Amino acid sequence: MSNNRSLVNITRDLISARYDVEIWENEEAIDLVDDLIKERFSKENGMQYLYGEMEGEITLFTKQKKRMEQYIKFLKNSQERLKNYVIEMYTITDNLPRCDVFNPIKISESAGSVDVIDETVIPQEYFIEIVESRLDKKRILKELKEGTKIPGVRLHKKPYVRGIK
Repeated sequence: MSNNRSLVNITRDLISARYDVEIWENEEAIDLVDDLIKERFSKENGMQYLYGEMEGEITLFTKQKKRMEQYIKFLKNSQERLKNYVIEMYTITDNLPRCDVFNPIKISESAGSVDVIDETVIPQEYFIEIVESRLDKKRILKELKEGTKIPGVRLHKKPYVRGIK
């Protein structure tokens, strides 16, 4: 048997053999089924190894992602420090760096934002009430498991793999 066959193909051949009535009367066919079972067993063991390799890559790339995110944050903070430096120098000297095609620096004022100094003295009319409803899925799950029928939901069970970590 070739080791390059997929688990799906091996399993498909086993299923076909299970329903082939003539196979059980043929000694060579029974040996073929044994070979298929051995091939499937070997593939299944390889899946544990492959899963571990993938887990290692996920860990490695997660660390790299965190490093990249930290570096992006560093660059963005550096950009803000550079802008603040320009504003500070302008404030001190009342002069901007010379402006040309490659250096189009200008200082403008924003449209404005609210700077809250003391929220406790702000009149109540400036507050809004936020009401939020959330589905209590834990309670629904508990009651569904107890047999309660709840309109709009159902108990959903799905298969999962154990033993691969």
